Amino acid sequence: MAQVIIRNLDERVVTHWKREAAREKKSLEQKLRQALSDPVDRDDEEFLRLSERTRSATRAAGLDVDEIIREGRERCPPLP
Repeated sequence: MAQVIIRNLDERVVTHWKREAAREKKSLEQKLRQALSDPVDRDDEEFLRLSERTRSATRAAGLDVDEIIREGRERCPPLP
C-alpha cells in the first residue's frame, strides 16, 4: 500500500474531514481513504457497466467481436 503525506492543509479542511469522520464513527484516516478511493471505484464500476452494455449490443447485433479484431489486425499489421 502506498502512503501520502499532505502538508500545509488549511485548518478548516482538516476540521471538516474530522467532523465527517466523527459523524460516521470512523477515524480521520478511514474517512480520507474512503474519500480518495470512492471516485476511483465509481469509475471502475461505470466502465464495467458500459462494457456489459457494449457486449450486449454486439451480441444482439450478431457481431463476432473476435472476428472483427482479427480482421483489423490483418489489415493493419503491427509496426516493426
